[in-house]
Amino acid sequence: MPRIRRNGRHAVWPWDQQPSRGRTASGGSAWLLPAATVAVLAGGYGWLGEVIAGIVGAVIGFLFGLVVSGLLYLLVERAVSGRPPSPPSRD
Repeated sequence: MPRIRRNGRHAVWPWDQQPSRGRTASGGSAWLLPAATVAVLAGGYGWLGEVIAGIVGAVIGFLFGLVVSGLLYLLVERAVSGRPPSPPSRD
């Protein structure tokens, strides 16, 4: 059963509502999770590079982690955005 908005005019399903930008439901900033993901990936690859090849390996691993994070971001963004809407037809 659809939920009724407070003004009572429109029935709305929960997934029809547009998400708010910039804030999460708990009130925190929306960029914390992506920033933490980048930090963990870059730090992990940097640590692995340091174990394998010292300081030079740490720098290369850190940069590789940043590249992997960027590629994952682009891949996920493309997957969730879907196809762009088609332009309205002129009749």
